[in-house]
Amino acid sequence: KVDVNAKDSIGRTPLLVAAQGGHQAIFQLLLETGKVDVDAKDSIGRTPLLWAAQGGHEAIFQLLLETGKVDVNAAAAPWGGRTVLQAAAGGGHLAIIERLLQEKADVNAAAAYNGRTALQAAAGGGHLAVVERLLQEKADVNAAVAAAYGRRTALQAAAEGGHLAVVERLLQEKADVNAAAAANGGRTALQAAAEGGHLAVVERLLQEKADVNAAAAADGGRTALQAAAGGGHLAIVERLLQEKADVNAA
Repeated sequence: KVDVNAKDSIGRTPLLVAAQGGHQAIFQLLLETGKVDVDAKDSIGRTPLLWAAQGGHEAIFQLLLETGKVDVNAAAAPWGGRTVLQAAAGGGHLAIIERLLQEKADVNAAAAYNGRTALQAAAGGGHLAVVERLLQEKADVNAAVAAAYGRRTALQAAAEGGHLAVVERLLQEKADVNAAAAANGGRTALQAAAEGGHLAVVERLLQEKADVNAAAAADGGRTALQAAAGGGHLAIVERLLQEKADVNAA
């Protein structure tokens, strides 16, 4: 007899694997056995619903909702975890996000230790349409960052990726241009943009009075000038010097 809920070495059932890979026909066949656990979790707490949302597998996602046995607000796994909405936002999957919002997914669910809020995830990926939709649902533009190394606010995440249109939209919503860098490997928005070589974003942040000499993160941080110099971004170095960046900052 075949156990349809048997798990592999990382805790995935066949249904989880099918959801992860977007294999609709196989997924449907497994569902039709009536024996599968539709809310099974892998070794770090990811469900079929989360895998479908993360991969943008709309048909599988809809099939799972129709079972009535899945929780759109299931808590994120403690390490590296995401809610279903956060997973969909990170992938820029607007249709799935719309469906989750209809199901009352929590737009401001906190980031797990190593995670991001839905808005932070969408901003970091440069997904402007998703950012717009989340802002319509009152996503917190200045939500706190997770505790883990290198986390970013929504604006810091957008700046790091050089996503100017997202940066503009977040600034319209009063994103804090000078939010402090997270202690562990964080970056202010200006530091993140400077490190990535994103001159247009640097210019826009300076227009909003970004602090050119903001303190670097205690662990693994750099000032904006140090970040630009480290990346060899001459035009940004010149621009920061025009703004009186401290060339001798420790």
